[in-house]
Amino acid sequence: MTMSSSAGGRRRPPTIHDVAREAGVSRGTVSRVLNGGHYVSPAAQEAVNDAIRRTGYVVNRHARSLITGRSDSVGFLLTEPQERFFEDPNFNVLLSGCTKALAGHDIPLLLMLAGTKDERRRITRYITAGHVDGVLLVSSHSGDPVAEELRQAGVPLVACGKPIGLGSKVGYVAADDRDGARDMVRHLLAVGRRRIGMITGPLDTPGGVERL
Repeated sequence: MTMSSSAGGRRRPPTIHDVAREAGVSRGTVSRVLNGGHYVSPAAQEAVNDAIRRTGYVVNRHARSLITGRSDSVGFLLTEPQERFFEDPNFNVLLSGCTKALAGHDIPLLLMLAGTKDERRRITRYITAGHVDGVLLVSSHSGDPVAEELRQAGVPLVACGKPIGLGSKVGYVAADDRDGARDMVRHLLAVGRRRIGMITGPLDTPGGVERL
């Protein structure tokens, strides 16, 4: 199948109409396939999927978002100074893991760095305007208002680490810092050590407090 060109000579990207024509079905059938395949016969679904591969059709996420009210994207929000992102290898591990997990659902991940008060204000405004469907909040220190502001705005939110002061109001994923520290001390006692020193983590973070 050949796509028509615009007046400037650029090849026009294939549209949903091109897919419907190639598959021999209606535009509505193509739309139903793209939105989950409900009320579509297996034969029609296979024809549409084949036509998508042949034409190279790609869903216009912007156009879809105008209809669905969803951005089909998730924000990875790091509320730390920008240099920390490059200095701390944990952040890259988290970013890589989240990107791979979301890729399985064809959802892009947007990296957002907000290490200053002005940056946090701009990013919060951007998020609450509906430009992402949810946020993964990383490294939320005590006194950081972002988690509470996003929660009050109704933005789906998961924090990396237990957000101090929010308790069960925000979903989070965290290591068991308290029991981990207890296990380490038990090990040292078991091998005969009695004078045990502790180098604390930052005491405005849940990990630092729980380990101490």
